[in-house]
Amino acid sequence: MCGINGFTFENPEAIREMNRLLNHRGPDANGQYVNNITLGHTRLKIIDLSENAAQPMADNEEDLILTFNGEIYNFQELRTQLEQLGHKLKSKSDTEVIIYAYKEWGYNCVDYFNGMWAFAIYDKKKNKIFLSRDKIGKKPLYYHENNNLIFSSEIKPLFIHNIERKLNKPAASSFLSYRYILGDETMFKNIYKLPPAHNMIYDLTEKKIERIWEYWDITDEKVLETEEDIKNKTEYLLKDAVRLRQVSDVPIATTNSGGLDSSVVTSMMAQMHSTPIISFTVKFPEEEFDESEFAKILSDYAKTDHREILIDTQDYFNLMKEYVKIKDEPIGMANEIATYAMFKKIKKDATVIMTGEGADELFAGYGRIFSSTYDYQRLKRLEKINKIIYETDYPSLHKKYHGKFFETELDHFLFQYNYFPEEEKNFILNKESQEDFKPIFKKYFDRIDGDYKKKISYTFLKLHLPVILGKLDNSAMASAVEVRAPFLDYRMVNHALNLPSKYKTRWKSKLDQQHSRYKLGDEISENHDTSKYILKEVSKKYIPQQIIDRNKKPFPVPLQKWFKEDFLNEAKRLLLSEDSRIKMVCKQDNLKVWIEKGIISEEKLFGQRLWRLVSLELWLREWF
Repeated sequence: MCGINGFTFENPEAIREMNRLLNHRGPDANGQYVNNITLGHTRLKIIDLSENAAQPMADNEEDLILTFNGEIYNFQELRTQLEQLGHKLKSKSDTEVIIYAYKEWGYNCVDYFNGMWAFAIYDKKKNKIFLSRDKIGKKPLYYHENNNLIFSSEIKPLFIHNIERKLNKPAASSFLSYRYILGDETMFKNIYKLPPAHNMIYDLTEKKIERIWEYWDITDEKVLETEEDIKNKTEYLLKDAVRLRQVSDVPIATTNSGGLDSSVVTSMMAQMHSTPIISFTVKFPEEEFDESEFAKILSDYAKTDHREILIDTQDYFNLMKEYVKIKDEPIGMANEIATYAMFKKIKKDATVIMTGEGADELFAGYGRIFSSTYDYQRLKRLEKINKIIYETDYPSLHKKYHGKFFETELDHFLFQYNYFPEEEKNFILNKESQEDFKPIFKKYFDRIDGDYKKKISYTFLKLHLPVILGKLDNSAMASAVEVRAPFLDYRMVNHALNLPSKYKTRWKSKLDQQHSRYKLGDEISENHDTSKYILKEVSKKYIPQQIIDRNKKPFPVPLQKWFKEDFLNEAKRLLLSEDSRIKMVCKQDNLKVWIEKGIISEEKLFGQRLWRLVSLELWLREWF
């Protein structure tokens, strides 16, 4: 885990400053290469702690120069293969394996990698730079192009090159609705991110981007015939992913929320170590949000050295103001502050952390969304047979969907998958900041020939998961902590996305299925069906049944209480003052009306939406 920088001209002073701005990502070493182009690197030492693994790194002939952020988990197997092909490697690092893999297989080298990465290779003979980002998008890579290419692991270093700092106003709409800037854009005009599973070639002779292409996607995979075979393969892939991610020359630990995903990873990992591993959990003082009891149950079961990190109300808001200074985009997830606090304390005991992220996207863990597919089927039947009885005979359905019918599955999905209702959002936003993001979602929905649930899972992989991964990368790397997510091994991703829905969501009984005929998806989810079914079957060998039987809970942050009580006056002061920056994208008078209406409403998600507006305001104050 590191920070990378680079640009297509020579300037040693500029690369030193760019590296300085990424020092938190790699405080252990600092390097640069200046010859025709300029490359920089800040190093967090994980594998091969010697200077042999220093970066930027060259091949033996110095025809290729690499700056790399991430880990290639299967580098040892690839090293053996490359040596058998005649290549002479000097270090014990995964960095050098990338160089010789490129030398052997060219741009196709990324097909061989199992890991997370963002890297740039300067190929002197071709006079080109090859940039790549990992298959799932765990590691970030931002760039600006205007007769030259400038790139970095974060956005801040780009601005030392006098790029105009101009707000991309429609990105605010994406942030409010989806907690993230969709596609390849950012909050800044003319600054882009290379999407996950994409390569880029920059031609130094022509001084332009030659090509950007997607090099990997889900492929069809034959599904095994029996449930037992599927369970065994799922277990094998997860265990092997956990095993591969144990490679480290520095201390390694795990996070454990007491939920299914982090618990099974923690338990598998604990079985691979002869001494107790360290596990961490975040604890809130509000009893209804405290899940530390379940984390302790898992710790006792797996015999880990368990540690709790307490976050109280005042800590949270102070940390939010501190953390926003680090972020390239507004803070999209409320629990990101808690993970930031956690990683700050984790760094004292470990540099590498295992987490359970990714299981919800792969195994249909977001039950409310996945079970809503039954709502869509019912709506289609009503529309076709008898629209009149929609309100009279299905009042809950009518209320949930505001009396709407939906032409397509995508329309139905977008109605639900929106963290800020369109009508409310567009009432607040000025016209310059409004945007229709449906084409981005349609691109991914149209790729899948399969049932509605598979389309949701694939779209979550492509558009929802980047929110989670961005949270992890920013909050961990702010304290120079590396995060590894075994569920997001690309082999597991491909396996899970090809599983029939019945292995992810299953009725608890035939009676439950019958009784759910007229119930909303929200009422069905986890009451009458079992989400992440096959993963729960695998988990029975590794964790206590009471954790498996728990209903899914998000990482808890009591925003509704905080932003209707503790922080309400502070939120109003920030958003409605004369010096408020949110006026750049919002109509402040309308915003005031929206807040006052929300205070007296019983809307359960008002606190989350108000928090997101505060997050945007704090970020705008930092950058503009």
